[in-house]
Amino acid sequence: MFITTIIKGEQPLESTFLIFALIAYAICLGLFLIKNDQWAGIALIIAVLIHLGGLIARSIIARHPPFTNVYETFILLPFLLSLRLIFWKEQIGEKPRKILTGVVMAIILIALLLPQSLKIPRPLMPALNSIWMYIHVPSYFFAYMALLVASIYAFMLLFRKAGSESATAILHKLDNELKIAFFFLNVGLISGGIWAYVSWGNYWAWDPKETWALINIIVLAFYFHLQAPTKQKKAVIVIITLLTVAFTYWGVSFILSGLHSYT
Repeated sequence: MFITTIIKGEQPLESTFLIFALIAYAICLGLFLIKNDQWAGIALIIAVLIHLGGLIARSIIARHPPFTNVYETFILLPFLLSLRLIFWKEQIGEKPRKILTGVVMAIILIALLLPQSLKIPRPLMPALNSIWMYIHVPSYFFAYMALLVASIYAFMLLFRKAGSESATAILHKLDNELKIAFFFLNVGLISGGIWAYVSWGNYWAWDPKETWALINIIVLAFYFHLQAPTKQKKAVIVIITLLTVAFTYWGVSFILSGLHSYT
């Protein structure tokens, strides 16, 4: 059914690229699972190049960068994650690399299955047509990317024995990812406030999305201020932060109304 709609031209052009990218990512994951890392790396590069083609197609059709609505962010985020798989593969580790490839595939699949109404390119709102968009939005993408990687480490940490060498190494990687996430969440919030002042004359209006963006920072801050930190406590805070970010991202867009309620 979905393939038929693409053939009939009822799906956006980038969907064709995304389907082939999804197939290439699946081949890459299969090769990772059978420990053929050399060919898996080649398949990953091919997948990323096809994925890039989809992003370029979307940008040309929409006439703006592909991060202005939910659908576009669902195709950009997995691309950025896959770049990490290429350029930081040694730092990520073998098992997280496999999991992250699966996450990339899942996000692309969700993007493909989103309602057609969310995929229609629309002109930028006047408030979005600002230089601050190119600071605010990428900042959050870097934060989400680091948080997703950190969440994989958090789940792995819950199943490791405390004090083991592997648990210590994972915890170190987790700390590094969350420092990146926390930094860019703050950059995103601050730049968003400046952008809001430029666009609407107010730095802060208790809009649902900006309020939840602040909640994300507060929740993640607990990670760095635990009095008696344990790997379980740290992992749980990361998972809770991931859930609050997910609600900020989807819940505010589809459930709550406000200045950021565009999809």
